[in-house]
Amino acid sequence: MDVKLDTLDIKILELLQNSAMLTPKLSEMAKEIGTTNATVYRRIEGLKREGVIIGHTTRIDSRLIGKTFQALIYVKLPKGITPEEKARLSNRLAELKTIEAIYEPIGRWSYIIKTSHRDMEELNRFVREDLSKVPYDEMVMEIILNTIKEGRISLPKVGS
Repeated sequence: MDVKLDTLDIKILELLQNSAMLTPKLSEMAKEIGTTNATVYRRIEGLKREGVIIGHTTRIDSRLIGKTFQALIYVKLPKGITPEEKARLSNRLAELKTIEAIYEPIGRWSYIIKTSHRDMEELNRFVREDLSKVPYDEMVMEIILNTIKEGRISLPKVGS
């Protein structure tokens, strides 16, 4: 179900998404988009109720806290794994603190996992101690040299 967004909704979402503040001030947002604090507040609450805004997070630059070694790990599960087993495995993986993201793509791989570590030794320990418990037919790892873009949602154009 698509939620219909108007120009004001999209402006609010852009401001929230691009804000460097943990909690942008309603008054600053209202002034920038030419409306009242109350309108901005009501719209944000409505976007939360509709499920468009699903939470508030702080993006952390992992390099600045010493997690400079990032990897993408592609995992192909065995053919005989049941949906229930895969769901349990997905939940176990999601609980691992060193995993930043888990994607379930269409195609060859069952999962694409993004993880960050201090160095190769820490990554190796993660693979030996955590990922070794995952049943797999194939696993490939790629080290990330540089992140060009991450963490932004492309908002629709009004009327689309």
